[in-house]
Amino acid sequence: MIQMSRSIPPQVPAIVHQGVRYEQVMNGIRQGLPHRNGYLSATDIASGQRLWTAQVYEVQYDAALEKDVQDVYFKQMALTPDQQQLSIENEAGKRFLVNLSSHAVTPAP
Repeated sequence: MIQMSRSIPPQVPAIVHQGVRYEQVMNGIRQGLPHRNGYLSATDIASGQRLWTAQVYEVQYDAALEKDVQDVYFKQMALTPDQQQLSIENEAGKRFLVNLSSHAVTPAP
């Protein structure tokens, strides 16, 4: 019998706004980033070119445990009412705001 070490990450749909697709990076290591998760990418829809990537949060791994059971993925993502930021909540219940112009990340209240 095969057992999974963690449940499947939440399915958080990409958000398209003003010609840009914003989505969670599912495996940053495969894309040349220093960590596996906690990243948001912005891609130009017309060209398919990645515009930028922001680290929303860093996952602290315990070396004594398997990394995949410690991964923390996005749980929810939405545009703020003013459409200037993305509000992101991760599986640990932490919330963040990502400014779409500056790419700055701040903890959400």
